[in-house]
Amino acid sequence: MATAKKTTAVAVKKPAAGGLVSVQEMMKAQLAAMANKTAPASGNSIRVTQDKQFVMPDGTKTRGPFQVVVVDFTSRNEYYEGAFDKDAITPPTCFAIGDNPKALIASDNAPEKQASDCSGCPMNAFGSRGAGKACKNTRVLAVLPPEADDNTPLWTIKVSPTGIKGWDAYANSVVRQFGVPPAGVVTTVSFDDGVDYPSLKFSEPELNEEAAVAMSRLEEAKAMLAAEPDVSGYQKAQPVKVPASRKPVGRR
Repeated sequence: MATAKKTTAVAVKKPAAGGLVSVQEMMKAQLAAMANKTAPASGNSIRVTQDKQFVMPDGTKTRGPFQVVVVDFTSRNEYYEGAFDKDAITPPTCFAIGDNPKALIASDNAPEKQASDCSGCPMNAFGSRGAGKACKNTRVLAVLPPEADDNTPLWTIKVSPTGIKGWDAYANSVVRQFGVPPAGVVTTVSFDDGVDYPSLKFSEPELNEEAAVAMSRLEEAKAMLAAEPDVSGYQKAQPVKVPASRKPVGRR
């Protein structure tokens, strides 16, 4: 007499209704909920790594070059009192944001203003931290890809102190050559091959045929660039303890 083979099926019992739902259906429901539980790898910023790679907002990496349209840009100074720790990023002690780098004034929301204005601030002077400045001077660019439309997210790129002179020279050359602001051209962004550290280079401007799209996003870009850092978690850095030097005890 033949014996019927037993078969098993994977099913999960619903606690409330007592019915059966498939594992696949449960996984689909959890997958749909994932959209509200995760965030993009790096927000809306294009980050730069020490080994000369760009980390795009979706987390992908590229060595570039790539093209963007710079909708607008601003100057930003940030002073961090403690030593940098990549595993414990802290808010700045003092910061300033504005269009004129020569007339920046610390925000009233800065935890500890260092001076009445940046031009006279001791932390913004060369030699305040090694041979350089304790306050980090940057340019922040709000950019779009050349093929952007009205719904394409704006991204930001931060130009480090070593790249500021190059960016300023490039922006001024666009005005002289084309008679338009940077939003009027497509810009190629790459790394400066002449230095070992990751300093940005801007080159090869081409007239932007979709300049109207960039200009329609100008107010949005300005608001993004003017956004201040979240300093709600600021804690005053503890002074670094330097052990007293020990001299050998003995007769002179």
